[in-house]
Amino acid sequence: MILAISGTPGTGKTAVAKILAKKLDANLISIGNLVNTVKHTWDKSRRTRIVDVKDLQKAVNRHVVKKKINIVEGHLAHLLNADKIIVLRCAPNILEKRMQKKRWQKEKISENIQAEILDEITIEAIEKHGRKRVFEIDTSNKTAATTAVIMNKLLNNSGAKKYRTGRFDWSEKYKDYLLGR
Repeated sequence: MILAISGTPGTGKTAVAKILAKKLDANLISIGNLVNTVKHTWDKSRRTRIVDVKDLQKAVNRHVVKKKINIVEGHLAHLLNADKIIVLRCAPNILEKRMQKKRWQKEKISENIQAEILDEITIEAIEKHGRKRVFEIDTSNKTAATTAVIMNKLLNNSGAKKYRTGRFDWSEKYKDYLLGR
């Protein structure tokens, strides 16, 4: 079983994945740790690595443990093969504060806030996997531990309806942000 945990930076992917992996005695595969092991280029202007998803998938496959729950966490996890995909979401105003606290550059903060407002990761996940395997959890006011409990329930098919995609629409509330006002 492979669980992908994705979301824009600052939504809590890494913290939640560590808690859930420990609770389930699962194999944790961090994309952040793997990205240096695959061929990549460096985007100077955006200060980020560009990787081919196929190469990343091969690297993940080498770390999957059969007969065990495998948790793949990271910004690109939703583009990889998985049985369930959970996209962590966060209200843009809270997400912005989290990224500022981590001292992210203004341009990167803006880019990621826009991606969150426009549901970019959820849309990509649905395009790759279909709506039935993709779930969303709002981490705006949840601790990583609370989010991990929700994920564990989702793995056991408990309360899945509550976390189906399409429940978040930040676009109306944050349209001025998108329009640069």
